[in-house]
Amino acid sequence: MTLLDAIRDPRLFAEPFAGPSWAAWRVLLAALFAGPCPDARGLQTYRELTGREKWPTVPFGEGWFVIGRRGGKSQIAALIAVFLACFKDYRRILAAGERGTLMVIAADKRQARAVFRDIRGLIESVPMLEKTVEHQTQERIDLRNRVTIEVHTASFRAVRGYTLIGAILDEVAFWQDDSSANPDVEIAAALRPTMQRSPVRC
Repeated sequence: MTLLDAIRDPRLFAEPFAGPSWAAWRVLLAALFAGPCPDARGLQTYRELTGREKWPTVPFGEGWFVIGRRGGKSQIAALIAVFLACFKDYRRILAAGERGTLMVIAADKRQARAVFRDIRGLIESVPMLEKTVEHQTQERIDLRNRVTIEVHTASFRAVRGYTLIGAILDEVAFWQDDSSANPDVEIAAALRPTMQRSPVRC
């Protein structure tokens, strides 16, 4: 199942992502995961929003979005997180007893929990996904497929030592300096090597 399949499926996420206000996002999500180009209008939307001419043929390893207020970025971040955590199989990269982690990183835990609430809301809205939850707290959700969705603050030291399947960097433009290092650059640099083993790109 692709991410676009999931947001078209009435048993999954069709209801929260229905309507014309999500049309541009649907195009960007299709491009991000190298799905089929929706149509000529979708290709034009992609070109206008990205400055790229050709529709991608392989998924992107990273997606960076500059979105204004009320643009739906937290809901889309949550959707991508749930898709990566719940719909993909990471067993071949996990050692016995090891868990894969999907990090939700923000300037502080209060802000990260906003995306985390959207993630939890999406999972709880779908009965078959809710059944996959093994344990949860205010800052983490452990799934039965050996994946954990976890809240973290913006610190390049805190992201080391994990087997990451993905990371959501929320409101990265507003992160503060951390120990005289630019956190977006340092955190991205710390994250990339830990995700090299993931079978999922993007």
